[in-house]
Amino acid sequence: MRQLWTQAAVIALTAGTLAACETTGAQYPTRPNTGVSPPVVQAPPVAQAPAPTPPPPEDDAPPVTAPVGAGSVSSQPLAPVATAPYASPPPAESRPLPAPAPQQPTMRAVVVTTTAGKVVDVTGAPETYVVKSGEGLDAVGRKMGLSRAELAKLNDLEEPYRLKPGQKLKGQSTKAKAYVVESGDTLSSIARRFSVTPAALADENDLSSGASIRAGQKVRLPQGFKDKGPAKTTVMQPVAGGSTLAGASPPPSNWTPPASAATRPAPSRPVVAERDPEPTPASTTTTTVTIAGKVIEVAGKPKIHTVKSGDAIDSIARDLGTTRKDLVDDNDLKAPYVIRPGQKLKGPATTDKAYVAESGDTLAGVAKRFNVSVSALSKENNLRAGASLKKGQKVVLPDGYKDKGPIRTTVTTSAPRPAAPTTTAQTPAPAPSSTAGLPSSPRPYTPSGNTPPPSSYPRPSAPVSAQPVTPPPASSRPIIESSAAPTEAEITAAGRGRFVWPLRGETISDFGPKGTGQRNDGVDIRAPVGTPVKAAASGEVVYAGNQVPGFGNLVLVKHADGWVTAYAHLNTTDVKMRQQVGQGEQLGAVGQTGGANEPKLHFEVRYAPTPKDKAKPIDPALVLPR
Repeated sequence: MRQLWTQAAVIALTAGTLAACETTGAQYPTRPNTGVSPPVVQAPPVAQAPAPTPPPPEDDAPPVTAPVGAGSVSSQPLAPVATAPYASPPPAESRPLPAPAPQQPTMRAVVVTTTAGKVVDVTGAPETYVVKSGEGLDAVGRKMGLSRAELAKLNDLEEPYRLKPGQKLKGQSTKAKAYVVESGDTLSSIARRFSVTPAALADENDLSSGASIRAGQKVRLPQGFKDKGPAKTTVMQPVAGGSTLAGASPPPSNWTPPASAATRPAPSRPVVAERDPEPTPASTTTTTVTIAGKVIEVAGKPKIHTVKSGDAIDSIARDLGTTRKDLVDDNDLKAPYVIRPGQKLKGPATTDKAYVAESGDTLAGVAKRFNVSVSALSKENNLRAGASLKKGQKVVLPDGYKDKGPIRTTVTTSAPRPAAPTTTAQTPAPAPSSTAGLPSSPRPYTPSGNTPPPSSYPRPSAPVSAQPVTPPPASSRPIIESSAAPTEAEITAAGRGRFVWPLRGETISDFGPKGTGQRNDGVDIRAPVGTPVKAAASGEVVYAGNQVPGFGNLVLVKHADGWVTAYAHLNTTDVKMRQQVGQGEQLGAVGQTGGANEPKLHFEVRYAPTPKDKAKPIDPALVLPR
């Protein structure tokens, strides 16, 4: 534009003094927006040196005219030239420096091995024998393979070695296997390696289920254990001092790649702006008390005496602590009271202690409170090991129990974070070649509506003012999406050694599509009504009820590291919400509730690889022992 005005001024000075005249020529008509700029008037060449360049005229200055021939002269203003305004670049020292691009860390797969301690031979618990009525030290010694003197020494007995019915005698120590604890091991992880329950492991070592263990400690393994070997888990870890290299592991799913200043495209869609880390929310601690029933005295079983050769009624009565008349009456004996060797005579009734069950109590929970095994408790009460208890039921406690009081479980939960307003900011769209995890499969941005392609936009004939960029509507696809679904191999590695079968039976429907638009998100296992259903792994009961249509009585257990298991169609449920359960602890019994067409258990395993993911069903066969 400045050059144009200079040429016009030179022409005016060369022509001399011109007479002012009225403008009669027509101006160039305004052209439509066709993308073609109007012509520019070229001045004839001038031989003389150009005059100094005058300053550009103001907007209200009169137009400069040029000669058109000899004689009368008419003037015509030049049409405005359609050129974009030129903005001089700012000085280099004032230009903002581009922010350094964050480097994507190099990731590598690392196999972490846990529960890798040794298994060694140790001295096991000694054999025990419960003395029966009429038995002497010699008879017990023969049964235990010990001499009279050895048995007396092991049990600190003194002459004349009188034994009482029900007295427990120790025999020789047995041989057992023990696991040598390494740093970071827990009772639960050891139990997973050796295919036993934490409760059985704790009972074998006279420990509480939540007891801490230290490196080097030897933990005896209960009978029937099966060593599956150390647990191996593959995790991704950043390489110290590494940088992003070709073939390196993909970046985290919430990482946004920077765009260089030269290739940065125009803003196209909003992304969620980063916020400062929020303060850790306050936590809530809740203590739950279970197995809090009373202990009462009940009538026990009568003493039994097996008649031996030479026994008489009077001597038997003395041994049983009763009278001749009571012994005769209790056994309906007739005079002259002839008795035969091997005959069993009942003595007076004994007294026992019993626990009065409350709602939600289980045999495993009662056994834990009184420091006895589940098998001993069930045997004392003629119950199955997985039998359910009713409120008010009296559970007789076996000899040698130790009441540790009601079980208290403390759970600490974080308060939910307050919903924060979403702040959006315009950020460049990533280049199509970007490997960022912004969506998992990069797609080019397509303008919405009937917007013409870039090649069909007309070129403007006048300066165009900057127009605001309208972001796409909120309903467009999100910028931050869930992480990629894990592969079956990754699921198997993450779940190895965590779970056991909730029950054993015939699988009548496995995981996956079932035709006609249906699918099974778990497995269905056929079993008789009342068959115990046990927890596949330790965790917290997050639901126990029958409010989910089609599932009947349902129990959901949340486990560590994003795992959840579901147990449906139960006949009864033996647990409550917020209750902590151990692996192998009974949750309920098989039933035919909800939409079940026969007695069965519907069992599901769900997994969320990261906290931001939703737990999705996976094939239980990937993580259950074969």
